[in-house]
Order: sequence, then C-alpha cells, then structure tokens
Amino acid sequence: MNLVLTGSTSGIGWETLLALLPQFDQVFLPVRNLEKAEKLIQSLPQKEKIILVYLDLSNLASVKEGAAVLLSQVDEIQVLINNAGGMYPSGKQTAEGLDLSFSSNHLGQFLLFQELLPALIKGQAKVIQVSSEAHRIAGPPQQDFSLRKSSSTVASYAKVKLYNILFTNEIVTKYESEGLSAYSLHPGAVRTAFGSEASPWAKGVIAFTKLFFISPKAGAATTIFLATTPKEKLKNGGYYKNKKLSFPSTLARDSKLAKALWEFSLAEIQRVLTNTGTHKK
Repeated sequence: MNLVLTGSTSGIGWETLLALLPQFDQVFLPVRNLEKAEKLIQSLPQKEKIILVYLDLSNLASVKEGAAVLLSQVDEIQVLINNAGGMYPSGKQTAEGLDLSFSSNHLGQFLLFQELLPALIKGQAKVIQVSSEAHRIAGPPQQDFSLRKSSSTVASYAKVKLYNILFTNEIVTKYESEGLSAYSLHPGAVRTAFGSEASPWAKGVIAFTKLFFISPKAGAATTIFLATTPKEKLKNGGYYKNKKLSFPSTLARDSKLAKALWEFSLAEIQRVLTNTGTHKK
C-alpha cells in the first residue's frame, strides 16, 4: 500500500509518519524543505520506504509539478493525508497573489487531490483532511471564498478549516461511486509550533492556551485511527474527534456550499495557472 502525507516534518505530521511508516510499502512525503526532511528521516529504521518530493502547497505551480513527479513513481495511492496547514496573518499573499491561508490550507490541497485523482481512484483511496473545531466559528464565506476581504487571522483560519470539511463532503458526493472515501477530523489542541507565523494577537492567545494543549503524539491519534481502520467500520464523509464520529457545524454540512466552494476552487486554479503559464491538464 502507498501513502501520501503532507506536513510530515513536524508536530502531528511527524508523529503520524512514525506510526504509519511500518504499515505501508511506500510513503511519499511532499515537502517544502528537502534538506530538513532528509536530515529528519535519516534516523528512521525504515527510511528506504520514504520518497521525498519537493512541493510547496502555497504555490499552485509547485503543487502541479510535485504531483507530476509523484505520479511518475507510483500509479496507485491507498491513503492521502492532507495534514499540512497553519495560521497566517490575514492579508499575507503568496507569490501567485493568493491569500496565504487560503492557498496553504485549502487550494494547494485541493489541487494536489485533483492531480493525484487517477492514482487515488485506482487505489480506492481514503482521503483524510486534518480540520479543526475552529471551523465552528466561521461565518458564511460565499462572498469571499478566497479570503481577500478578511481582516482577521482567526476568522481566516476558521474559514479554511470549514473548507477542509466541505471539501471532504464533496469528494464523497462526487467520487464515492468510484471507490473513494473521505474523512475530516479535529486533532485536538496540539502543543506544536503552530501559529508561529500568526499575528501578534493570535500568537498571544495561542501561547496562553498552550497551557491546556495535548502532545503531538496524542494529536495524531485520530488521523492514525482513520488511516488504519477498515472503511466498513467508518462513516464515509464523517467528521471525527477523539477517534469517534462527531458532528460538524451546520455550515459544514451545507451541500450547496460544498459544491460552490468546489466550483470556485476549480475556477481559481484555472485562473492562477493560466496567468502563470502553467496550464491545467
């Protein structure tokens, strides 16, 4: 079996890698910092299973190129875990002119899924999205999916975590008949470097609340549970917390909103890649 895991070089992503490495034949790690990743995996007993691929989720051209490299080495994927993400200052943009939070937490992951889709279908894959209970404070995003008008770091983060769940739900709607399953989850409030690029106010809130945070190992537990539990024992499209099925917000269960986000995301990818000369297949 083959695993693709983003955000693997720190925090819960690293703990997820340690737990799942023995259970897969090949583990593909899309990473932004190849040198850091190379050093980290040297100590792992089964490092020969790991294939590093340069890929920056905040840059759509990089996602497209990295996905092509990945697909040149594997034709079926059994599990895709979109673990990467972060909290960034509102208004901070990528080189492609996208909101950094929107691109890193949603659009890059969305494009990665689209590019890997043939291999995911062939592998009858699970797609696992690491979301957050923060999605519950998100307001209706229809007029500003791209977060261009957002003036709040926390509000932007809440919306992209909502997007993770809406994305999960729409995967099920579109591809359950082709054998795909998709799940979203809340990992818990985890004691990591999360929020290191957030606004000063958000950093202060995070620093205070870290007194109550759980360890990265505990935070990875639900991801690991979803990756290793047989599909027939899980609810396709389910939102999980503490390794148990939970119920996300009303907005997160809005099928029209999920469809609108999907269509907006496709159009935004087409626009950006056309403008940068990287045309989508």
